[in-house]
Amino acid sequence: MLTVLIAAVMLLIWNGSTFFSEIKIAGQQFSREIQIASTALTLNVALILFGWRRYVDLQHEAELRADGERRAAIMASTDASTGLNNRKGFADRGQELRERAALGGQHLVIISLQINRFKAINDRHGYEAGDELLKLVASAMQQAAGEGAIVARMSGDEFAVAMTFAEEDVTDAEWVADALLRAVTRPFTLGERMMQVGAFAGLASAEPSDAGIPDLLRRADIAMDRAKSGRVARPVWFDAGMERALLIQDEIEQGIRFGLDHGQFVPYFEPQVDLETGKLIGFEVLARWDHPLSGIVEPDRFIPVAEEIGLIDILSEQVIRQALAQSADWDPSIKISVNISPLQLADSWLAQRIVRMLTETGFPAERLVVEITESSLFADIDLARTIVTSLKNQGIRLALDDFGTGFSSLSHLRSLPFDLIKVDRAFVTNIQSNKESTAIVRAVTTLAGALSVPVLVEGIENEATHAVVLELGCQIGQGWYFGKPMPAERALQLVNQTQRERASAHQMSPRPSSRAASN
Repeated sequence: MLTVLIAAVMLLIWNGSTFFSEIKIAGQQFSREIQIASTALTLNVALILFGWRRYVDLQHEAELRADGERRAAIMASTDASTGLNNRKGFADRGQELRERAALGGQHLVIISLQINRFKAINDRHGYEAGDELLKLVASAMQQAAGEGAIVARMSGDEFAVAMTFAEEDVTDAEWVADALLRAVTRPFTLGERMMQVGAFAGLASAEPSDAGIPDLLRRADIAMDRAKSGRVARPVWFDAGMERALLIQDEIEQGIRFGLDHGQFVPYFEPQVDLETGKLIGFEVLARWDHPLSGIVEPDRFIPVAEEIGLIDILSEQVIRQALAQSADWDPSIKISVNISPLQLADSWLAQRIVRMLTETGFPAERLVVEITESSLFADIDLARTIVTSLKNQGIRLALDDFGTGFSSLSHLRSLPFDLIKVDRAFVTNIQSNKESTAIVRAVTTLAGALSVPVLVEGIENEATHAVVLELGCQIGQGWYFGKPMPAERALQLVNQTQRERASAHQMSPRPSSRAASN
């Protein structure tokens, strides 16, 4: 078409020029104005041709730009590794699905799924193998989800699926989630290697008018986290209680951070006594949260959260430092026991930090007892042995806590120089009626006696339990029968009372006769 137009214009120019020339030759009657008109006509035609060419170029540029924008939009909403939707693509397509569900009166369901042990695949076989496995997992998820579902890779090992169900069929989403779990956890073949991973899934459902895609995805993630924390291999539905628990945990987390900055975590002291004589011989230091609104908060409410957010070592050291400073001037015979968490035992500088606290507080090393749980030794027994040896070289005593709950108790006693064995309260609470508990405590006491290591029994709550453990040969007791955990001021009063009783007993004891003295 463009060629025909150009030919027509050129013909017009030639004919026009010929016409004017013939007129000029024939009569030479035309004026200069006609020549100007001829020139103007030629220029106008040239402008028309130039404009047409520019129009064609601009149209081509617009097509290229539109194509580039389409490709950019696809790349922005697609995961490069798997070809699934990414987070943005899931949000955009999920919103479209939500609008269709609202028109059809259906429920929107989101399944959140996380691959377990995927990092181990990368570490063992390399990232290329991990990427190939992801592609296989993505394909398996698409097949399991079926047509109409939106499948997306949200991050490294997290996926999401959105779909709609009629109100009476919402529970069928659990069957889909089960199918997804089976699909991604089956063995995959990569070359000559067989690879298999685990997975956890959470579901959330709502009418489109009740929740948007971000809120519904957040709820599904909460349910998935519950499945993961509980090691549940089946899909878990979201319920409002999960969200409330999460909000409470978030409040506790923020409170812990604030409390650490403002000295709200304080030591409480639980008495330890000689079972035969009833004399006070020491205290175990326990952390308490002196909350400005809630009062004294028990450790089972904040210790797990502190461990989860990585603040347990700071909290523990803060409490231990206070305890050592407060009890440094107490009766020299009173021992102070402190607990070391598994996370702290993984720190190669732990012994140096404890020694520094002793120096800064003026607390005698020989009065300190460091309690280490048996389970915390499993992670790195060589590092634990190094730390234990360093503490022993400083004169610090060591106690093996929760003895009997681990898997290699005898080897620990043989290889690590413990000064005290603490029998877990689980073996004591029903010791009067449970023959197995009695047999276990008797065996531990016999073993400890052969190693010349005293035994401390936790959880003594009444006179009957006290009588049983004393008969079994245990030397030291701890529990509410002897006194509940108390602040430093009350603990000092108990120490002073014990000193007065000892002094009084010493004064009342009969003095040897002069004849006996001379002998």
